[in-house]
Amino acid sequence: MLKPDFSGINPLRVPEARRRIEAIDKYFNLPSPTTADATRIAAGLGISRWQFHRLARAWREHRDPALLIDGPRGRSVRHSGIAQRALEIMREEIANAGASAELCSVAPTIEQRCQAEGVTPPSRPTIWTQIRKERAARPWESGPKRIVVGRMWFHLPVTTDPNLGEGTAMPTLLAVVALPERIILAHRISVDDSRPPAVADLVSETLTLRSLGAEARPLRLEADDRRASRDVLAAGGLGGLRWHKRSVQRELSRAFGGRLGQLPALYQRALARPHTKLVMLRQDKRITPEEAKAAIREAIAFNNAASGLVMPAFDVLDADAEGDELSSETSSVTDYKPHPTKDDWAINT
Repeated sequence: MLKPDFSGINPLRVPEARRRIEAIDKYFNLPSPTTADATRIAAGLGISRWQFHRLARAWREHRDPALLIDGPRGRSVRHSGIAQRALEIMREEIANAGASAELCSVAPTIEQRCQAEGVTPPSRPTIWTQIRKERAARPWESGPKRIVVGRMWFHLPVTTDPNLGEGTAMPTLLAVVALPERIILAHRISVDDSRPPAVADLVSETLTLRSLGAEARPLRLEADDRRASRDVLAAGGLGGLRWHKRSVQRELSRAFGGRLGQLPALYQRALARPHTKLVMLRQDKRITPEEAKAAIREAIAFNNAASGLVMPAFDVLDADAEGDELSSETSSVTDYKPHPTKDDWAINT
């Protein structure tokens, strides 16, 4: 019998889906299951007999684990109370700006058009949320070709003992990304704060991926990462490489727009720690380190496949003489960073 396919399911709900499959299979394996059996097994799941029968029928007919748990609602963009015309203007201006959409340039235009038409404009946090949503939906962004090394964090509470349900580790992804294609070339994953991913090891692997004669791209690292990798860079003939003056994390945030594949992603370490309990809803369970790593690898594969592109051949410039190489879309005003809300911590809930 084929194993259940849990791809695309919120990783925090996979344990509950497994538990329900096990209970349903136990029921089906009974010689002559009765109403009392269904009631007893349903009680063990914390659901009614009628709901258990519905789930059992769905599993028997479709063998789809996604039908056994609540559907994902995700980090929806709530527009209640905003005039429809204001929403249309906001979307039009963000679409017109395209990859160069910045809150500082788009918001005033939206506000002026709304005022001219006599409608209340959306708030700037709402405009910023819509900009990030559009960025995540693009198959790839514009801008100069470069290789960036940076981090993403995920609100996937990890436990080493599912029976205890303890542990609040937030997995870290250290990734090498080809931009503007938005393809992850290599990565390291850590679910232990005391053992962060080793950037020198990842840079070393990246240098083995170079293709002689291919177009050379700048390799961009934060200052600390450049210092941690100096020996590896020197051994690879890149002793002249300077650290990236602009925020690599911001580049990743712009490129991915708050989501890697099907997983919401964070780009500031501080946001990966507080309010952990807010992500834990009724069907959510803390997951094991192996499950967390598998979920992130699946998100990477989904992201790379969605680009529709193959891994680009590249070489690395010995010195990143970027000057003002980045366009204004990457180097202008600081992104808007509203205070975190409950929605910021939700993961496909």
